[in-house]
Amino acid sequence: MSTNMLVSKYLEEWKTVDILLDVIVKSNAPRVVEIAMGILGNMACSPPIALNFSENKQLRDLVLATLGSSDARTLIETTRLITTCLSMQASQELWLSAISIGEKEVFDKLCFILQSSTNCDLLHATSNLVDTVLDVDEEILNDWATTTLIQAVTEAHKQVIKEKPEVVSMLLHILNILSTTDTGVETLVETTESILPLVIGYISSVCEQDDVMSVRGREHSISSAVSVLDVLANTSPPNLDAVLKHNPKTLPHLLCILAAAKDTSPGPSEPKKMMIEQPTLPKNGEESSSSPSDIASASQSDKKTEVSQHAPGGDEASQDSSVAEVSQNATVAEVSKDASVADVTQDASATKVTQNAPVEVDDSDDEEIECVAVVTKESNFLTDVLMEFFCNLLENHDAGTSDLISCINSCKKEHLDMLKQSLTETNPELLQVLDTKPSG
Repeated sequence: MSTNMLVSKYLEEWKTVDILLDVIVKSNAPRVVEIAMGILGNMACSPPIALNFSENKQLRDLVLATLGSSDARTLIETTRLITTCLSMQASQELWLSAISIGEKEVFDKLCFILQSSTNCDLLHATSNLVDTVLDVDEEILNDWATTTLIQAVTEAHKQVIKEKPEVVSMLLHILNILSTTDTGVETLVETTESILPLVIGYISSVCEQDDVMSVRGREHSISSAVSVLDVLANTSPPNLDAVLKHNPKTLPHLLCILAAAKDTSPGPSEPKKMMIEQPTLPKNGEESSSSPSDIASASQSDKKTEVSQHAPGGDEASQDSSVAEVSQNATVAEVSKDASVADVTQDASATKVTQNAPVEVDDSDDEEIECVAVVTKESNFLTDVLMEFFCNLLENHDAGTSDLISCINSCKKEHLDMLKQSLTETNPELLQVLDTKPSG
């Protein structure tokens, strides 16, 4: 009930928040605390109420203190409440200020959860919170860019990789955010050996038997992995050898993904066709075997379109976007015995069904076109990240004295030709590096 905005407003008017806070402070029953925190999280989905919560110092301090709870389900609701408030611009600054005041304590609690919890739902919620905080506050990002956080992320990855792989996207995005600051880059390079299994393992999982699986819906996760790998391989030259040694197929896999991303550039999809069954009309002098209502009901059909969406840090969400109702709520069906056309009259519109000729109904809509545009944009973004990675490799390393060229030349010929064609369009001066023969 508390997810309803009107109900939430009613609860707030009757001082329910004070009651719930009192329950959280005084109750020794974990399930009661979980329910109380969950109700607050539901109410916070309303922006005005979230702002009121954020202006309540007692609530902020109590919620942040609850991050030290030992009950996983209570922690899930607590992290959800904080993330909800942080996602709203009006209440964001107040929570960031509260986190900054008790920064070390909050940081330690979140890292402890990531390192120690075996509850994948809790790891999901905590990763989402850390990802959100780092994404909106650069000062906290610099302060949290430590080996402790890297260790926490890698430990969480070991736990969720099989049971909840969607959390891997968030963990990769956390590493990607760290790579945007000098402090974060230094920390990533320092912990190369810990990060490589996570990053290269994800890239390898996208490819199966050297053939790339679909990249659609995973563009941001792959981009995060490639960005981190770019930092590891190019910031400090010796790390390239570590990358190649960890998995010699990494570069061929990346070229395979690049080829798939370039191929994923869908145009407007073909309109889907729906065939409307034609009721048999009686010949002159014959009685109709179908009543007018039967004819009206025969032309009824509906369609639901689901559109999938992806956020940064990582996971996919589906929502019902539109419902097209065809030939419903028909009130009158006029059947002419001397004509081959049946006019089915409906609310403010008429659908004409011609005898013995199925009618094609185009059910494409604006949401489908927008979805195609989003897919194209994401694929182009992934392509740019991958091309930047390969350009950095060729620019920053002595191809004649490393295994770089040998590794790239082990790729499929069509993928290598595609890379050369791309370099011709963007960085033609790097083509000669590819033609260099490795020494020895």
